[in-house]
Amino acid sequence: MVLVYTLYDNNEKVLLKANRKLTQNYINRIQQMDIMGLYVFEDDEIEEHTPIVSEQTRLKAIKSLKRLNIDDCIYIANNIVEEIRESDSMIVETINLSTYDNYTYSHSVNVDMLSVILGVACGLRDDELRKLSQAALLHDIGKTCVPIEIINKPGRLTEEEYAEVKNHPRYGYNMLRDNYEVSSVARNAILSHHENEDGSGYPRGLTSEKIHLFAKIIHVADVYDALTTKRVYKEAMNPADALEYLMGNAERMFDKDLVATFMEYVAPYPLGVQVELSTGQKAIVVKNNRSMLSRPVVRLDSGTRVDLLERLDITIVKMLTDFN
Repeated sequence: MVLVYTLYDNNEKVLLKANRKLTQNYINRIQQMDIMGLYVFEDDEIEEHTPIVSEQTRLKAIKSLKRLNIDDCIYIANNIVEEIRESDSMIVETINLSTYDNYTYSHSVNVDMLSVILGVACGLRDDELRKLSQAALLHDIGKTCVPIEIINKPGRLTEEEYAEVKNHPRYGYNMLRDNYEVSSVARNAILSHHENEDGSGYPRGLTSEKIHLFAKIIHVADVYDALTTKRVYKEAMNPADALEYLMGNAERMFDKDLVATFMEYVAPYPLGVQVELSTGQKAIVVKNNRSMLSRPVVRLDSGTRVDLLERLDITIVKMLTDFN
């Protein structure tokens, strides 16, 4: 097996460079670390794959969020826009492998990346993308005001606890209200990122026409990443089912046009997942067809590659990879 992405520690120090063959000694050392998983290529399946946002930038964003260094967060949010603009592809085709301890911060980085990708797809200007990126990266900053035992509670929240969690958009808005480095439109998006199209969201119960586009974009990205990430109180949902959830709640919770656009950039079958085909065979997703993400290239157990865009008589029945 060959490592796909460079492995860093929490201090941004390189532990293992990309494209390094994983010896048993490396594997043993990695297993002793707080890492939920790694992306690898088998020897006969090595293909170049560059992350949309570099791992170094992700780590810097996480550190800045942990320190509540708003100036650094703004700087990094702007860098994320630049990296995405310079990326060869904006297709999201990997699984989030963040750890529990870093969930709140890693989630914010994921939401930022997904939001900017959706913003680019919507034709936003660079200055708008930077404001959107800032809002997305800081969207959950208000959760730092919520007791950690509530945030990480493994069981069902009481009504009082849930009411406290629902205060986090307002907490975040208030924390940034006097920070004029964060634009007013970004602060408003932070306040409104849990508002629903039909007015059933919080904290103000706004309906579609009163919800800013940035808040609508962050809402889609936020829910998708939350659904597809394992937490102490829930299991992860596979990406295909999460996208189905977004579609099923379009118009009620989410802007239907944004959901449709989002689905053009997020692969329902990420690289490396195992699937069952309509032929009864099992296969591994090895490449996504950018023109139709629902029909990737898969590798059968026999080693044969099948391009589902060319074999329209074969479909993916279900995903077999355990996301839990």
